[in-house]
Amino acid sequence: MRIKYLLFTLITIIGITFSSCIKDEAETMESDIASATIQDADKYLLTIPTITNNNVFFRLQPDIDERDFAPMFKLSNGATISPENGSKQNFSKGPVQYTITSQDGRWKKIYNVSFLTNTFITYYDFENVKTVVTESPEGKYHEFFERLPDGFEKYDWTSGNEGYNMLAETLLEEGQELSPAVYPTASTEEGYKGKGVKMVTKGTGPLGNMMGSPIAAGNLYLGTFQFTFPAIKSTRFGIPYSTGINMPKSLKGHYKYKAGKDFTVTSKQGSALTKDAWDAYAIIFEKGDNPKKEFLAGDHKFLDPRMVAIARLDNKDRVETDRWTKFEIPFKMVDGKIFDPKAQYMIAIVFSASVEGDVFNGAVGSTLYIDEVELDFDK
Repeated sequence: MRIKYLLFTLITIIGITFSSCIKDEAETMESDIASATIQDADKYLLTIPTITNNNVFFRLQPDIDERDFAPMFKLSNGATISPENGSKQNFSKGPVQYTITSQDGRWKKIYNVSFLTNTFITYYDFENVKTVVTESPEGKYHEFFERLPDGFEKYDWTSGNEGYNMLAETLLEEGQELSPAVYPTASTEEGYKGKGVKMVTKGTGPLGNMMGSPIAAGNLYLGTFQFTFPAIKSTRFGIPYSTGINMPKSLKGHYKYKAGKDFTVTSKQGSALTKDAWDAYAIIFEKGDNPKKEFLAGDHKFLDPRMVAIARLDNKDRVETDRWTKFEIPFKMVDGKIFDPKAQYMIAIVFSASVEGDVFNGAVGSTLYIDEVELDFDK
């Protein structure tokens, strides 16, 4: 059953017609939330809702105290939802659990739905981690979150793990079991202080090659992931930046890095590199008025006209080290742009074990550790 589901997903992505019996079976076993909204969304919400494997987050405008809402969800074809779609629920005491049941009744999935005030976080220690377990396809990977003062969990960080999960079961070596360590991005107990994040560039095997994604760079970023094709379009960089706060001076943190042995170039544009290197950057950009374009696409190439300020690691600082080493990257204004603390912005922070992973150039085995990340402000 899981293999049929995986094959159907792959075939759908690359646009090939598959046999109708497997297609129908795959559709009836889906139990997902595809999109979410509420009435008067423009009045209440800061951004479009964020949907992860088991969570839906509605980010509320700063002046909204209401917590009684009636969210509407678009579900997988034929799936049903409980509580009833569009029924009013109280979200003041924490997430409300919704159960999605597939059309054939054999598959169920629970989503935790939360309405959150946008608490802007400037320091991340990566101590809070949750293991996501999926059934179809089978998977087990890490997600990072921050615990807010009111007890709510805030999932600002995302990785490519959800995309890799489509193939993870097919990439296991003999005798190997699925675990978070199999995935490109995972928690490590050996952080700079306490826990940290470990990112490893992985190969994606024959199926990944068929999709045009021969490697999966270990990565971590502020934003969301929504699987699509081509794969680079799945990453959506950025979360709301808090109004009334000045621009940060720099992006700081600690890292370790070791490049993989064999640097492979798969991009048609080639590469100026002969060895893999890591990347770290932050971008502050204008939110805009179009909800479908609130985020930066994974292939932005630092060319999006909404960008206001960028902090990016210099080539000279992309060095290997087996000891925890401090980095600090200053923000620089984009030519012709000014920062207005009263305006609405988004911010993206991105880390990658392969600097050209967005075009699938890199070395399998390149490993980046990150911990104690901070946006530093002038006091």
